[in-house]
Amino acid sequence: MSSSRMSRKGDATVKEVADYLGHHPETIRIMARSGDFPNAYKAGRGRPNSPLRIPWSDVDRYRALQPRASS
Repeated sequence: MSSSRMSRKGDATVKEVADYLGHHPETIRIMARSGDFPNAYKAGRGRPNSPLRIPWSDVDRYRALQPRASS
């Protein structure tokens, strides 16, 4: 899904963030555990298999901190 067509309502799923940043979903999970998305949380009852949600503000902050390739 194109980032320009992606819905930005509510918090993002791991798949949405992976598609947006161009990473594998497992990479996004690892990044969330390591603190790259400090406000990530488990939806539902917070059990180990509950889906992870990441606020778009965390994704935007992460992306803004990444170095840009020079041309």
